[in-house]
Amino acid sequence: MSRPLPTEPVEAYAEAWNQVLAQLAQSLPPTCFDTWFRPLVLAGYDATVLRLWVPNEYFQRGFRDHYAAVLQDAVGKTTGASLSIEVSVAPLPETQSLPLAASAAPGRQPLPVRQAADLQAADHRQSWLIEGLWTSQAVGILGGQPKCGKTWLALDMAVSVASGSPCLGAFPVHHRGPVLLYAAEDSASALRARLETLAQKRHLLFPHLDVRVITADSLRLDLPLDQNRMEATVRLHQPALLVLDPLVRVHRADENVSTQMAALLGYFRNLQRQTGVAIALVHHARKNVSPTAGAGYSLRGSSDLYAWLDSFLYLRKCRDQLILTAEHRAAPALGPLALELATTSSPEAATFLQLASSATHVEDPTQGEPLAHPVDPLPSRLLHLLAQTTDPLTVDTLRSKLQVRNQRVVQALRYLSAQGKVERLPRGYVVKP
Repeated sequence: MSRPLPTEPVEAYAEAWNQVLAQLAQSLPPTCFDTWFRPLVLAGYDATVLRLWVPNEYFQRGFRDHYAAVLQDAVGKTTGASLSIEVSVAPLPETQSLPLAASAAPGRQPLPVRQAADLQAADHRQSWLIEGLWTSQAVGILGGQPKCGKTWLALDMAVSVASGSPCLGAFPVHHRGPVLLYAAEDSASALRARLETLAQKRHLLFPHLDVRVITADSLRLDLPLDQNRMEATVRLHQPALLVLDPLVRVHRADENVSTQMAALLGYFRNLQRQTGVAIALVHHARKNVSPTAGAGYSLRGSSDLYAWLDSFLYLRKCRDQLILTAEHRAAPALGPLALELATTSSPEAATFLQLASSATHVEDPTQGEPLAHPVDPLPSRLLHLLAQTTDPLTVDTLRSKLQVRNQRVVQALRYLSAQGKVERLPRGYVVKP
C-alpha cells in the first residue's frame, strides 16, 4: 500500500525516501543504481516538487537527461504522490568538504574522519600488557594442540595482570588491572584451585587477587543480547584483560564460514576499541597438524582468525617437549621457549606452567629442523661473563661480547632472573648475591 510523502522536515520523511530507493534498487541493475541513485541527497519538497542535491554539474546533466523520469515514476508508484523532480548541485560549506544535506538526512551522515596528525599518539611506555607475550590492548588468540596447557597459560596471564607479577616468572607486566575471566570447561572448584595455586606460587593473598569470574551458565557472543550484556559487564568492571576459554563455547557460528567468523571477530574488535580492554581467546588447533605447519594456519576454523589477531601465543608438543611461541602484529616475535608443568610441595595444590629448568631456547620445528638438545649453554655463558665484573652489564654489551642475537640474550636473562640468579639494576644486569 502506497502512501504520500509526509509534509514534516527532512528527518520525518526519510523512511518514505528510503522506500523509493529500495524499490529502485530492486528494479534497476546494481551498477546503474549505485552510479546514479545512491549519490542522491534528499534536500526537501513541497506539494508539487521533490528537491534533490547531486555531487556536481556533470552528474546533474546526466541525471536530468536519463534518470529523472525513472525516479519520478518510482516516487509515484511507491508513495502515490505526483511530484516533479528538481535537481541541484549540492552547496559546499566553507571547508569545501561535504554537502550540507549530508548532515540533514538520516543515513547520509558522513563517517568520522580526522587528520592523521590529530590521531592519538602511541604511549611507548605502555606498548606491552605483558612484555614479550601480549601487546597493550591487543586482541588475540592463545592456541595450541589438545592438552598442551592452554588454560594454564591463560590463567597465568590472568593472575599476572591482576597482581602485576611476572608471567611465567619471567615476563614483566606493564599495565596491572582487573581481569575478567570466563572459563566454560572448568568447574568452579577446579578453577579456584588453579588460580589459588598460582597465587600461592607468587606469594599473593588469594582473597585480594583481582580476577573476576563470569559465572553465567552460557555465553553466545554471536547474539546481540549477549553482546550487549558483555559490553555492559566490561564497562562496569573496566578490566585490563578479558579471557574467554575456549572460543568454541562462547558462540554458535560455524568456525569454517568466513562471513560468520568475521562478524564475531568484528564484535570483539569493536569491544576492544570502545573499552580499551585486551582480549585473549583460548582456541584449539586442528587435529593431526603437521609439525612443519605454521602456527597461525594450524588454528581450527576460518583463516580470518589468524588475520584478525594482534598477539598470538601458540603451544605445541615436539618430542615430549612443550614449546611456546609468540607472534605480534606490531612487535618482534618471541621464542620458541621450552615450558614444563610443575607442582608445589602442597598436596592440595594444582600444577602450573613455568619455563623449563633445563632450557630457554629450542629450534623452531616449523622450519623443518630437528629440535635442539634442551640444554642451552647461553645462560651459563652469561653467568660466567657477569661474574667477571662487579659493574652492571647492559643487554647490548652482553650481546656484543657473546656474539649472539639480542633476542636470545633477552630470553636467557629472563630465565636467569626467574631462577633468582641475576637481577636487573638501572644500569644493567649483575649476578644476584
